[in-house]
Amino acid sequence: MNLNTSNHRQVLRIYLELGGSALIMTSIIISEWLRLLVEEMVQGVKFKETEVMKRTVAFYWLSQRSCDGSSYRPVENLNWWEHLSELKDTAWDNKAIKDIRYDVLLDEEYPILSVYEEFDSAFMRHIDDKNKRVTDYMDDYVGDDSGRLAKSSAYAFFPNEGIVGRIGGSSTSRSVSPLERALARYWPLETGMKWNVAPVVTIDSLERFREEVKGLSSLHAKFTTKQTLSSIPNEGGTAGEYCQKLANEIGADIDVDVKISISNDSVFSMPRKRFKLSVSDFVPFVAGQGKKMSVSGVDFADKLLELNLVEHPVTEQEEIVISKGETHQFTNLIKHLVTVCEQQEENLYRITRERQS
Repeated sequence: MNLNTSNHRQVLRIYLELGGSALIMTSIIISEWLRLLVEEMVQGVKFKETEVMKRTVAFYWLSQRSCDGSSYRPVENLNWWEHLSELKDTAWDNKAIKDIRYDVLLDEEYPILSVYEEFDSAFMRHIDDKNKRVTDYMDDYVGDDSGRLAKSSAYAFFPNEGIVGRIGGSSTSRSVSPLERALARYWPLETGMKWNVAPVVTIDSLERFREEVKGLSSLHAKFTTKQTLSSIPNEGGTAGEYCQKLANEIGADIDVDVKISISNDSVFSMPRKRFKLSVSDFVPFVAGQGKKMSVSGVDFADKLLELNLVEHPVTEQEEIVISKGETHQFTNLIKHLVTVCEQQEENLYRITRERQS
């Protein structure tokens, strides 16, 4: 049994900070520790009865641009309920573009375009653990051409600001090409204009790093040194100056990609606080180059806080919990997409308005 969980360590930290001398406090600590252990055992049993899958919801801005790229027009408040209803009523044969088939769902909080990309199942193999054998996947379908396999994804259309949320059945591919093809086919624009699909991007402010982060556990930075003839100390604090000194000794600017984390993260908060203090000049220096500057730590309520201090796409990765024996139905994916979109809607509108101002 693992005793080194965050809850157990928090109890131990409280105990140690109080000095661990009072007998009554020892009794309270042990009682609390036992309660946490029981909770962990119960959660372990529940976990075995469920399967947890992670899928990412990504968000995109729709806009219209001229074919020569010289001008853009925002897509504001199109009635996607109406547009997708028209597609839903379209004949079956007209809902396919080459090897991609489209469908529409109108019984959720958002109108949803579902996408099914056919893939070639030739030479696929099936690992049969029950019978301890590997067979050709298509053996069971010889002579049956009634159906084909397809990768699934779905797009939820927001009512305002031309925002679309996407989720995929695969945990890797995030291509929006099927959406671009559907927009061009089913909702064509006037001559000389075309649809544009771009990621919603944002940036976490340095003010949040300074004011909300209590202590750091790790950081990931990418930057390029800048040689100078000046004797003025270089920007970036101790870490930045070290890299610049190395570049000067080499005689050329260098690209730096560094990951730093506290080894065996301590139950005490002091190392995290010292870590933040030691990179307080380094973080804004790297963020200013706009390549990579992300940090992970805790806020003043000791909750996990992760910040990405350069412009980055807005995505939300959440867990999909499926009960033991339950099939991986497409409806699970749709409900997950809708839930995340509802949670992020106001934040996405805020980001869009800030970018337009």
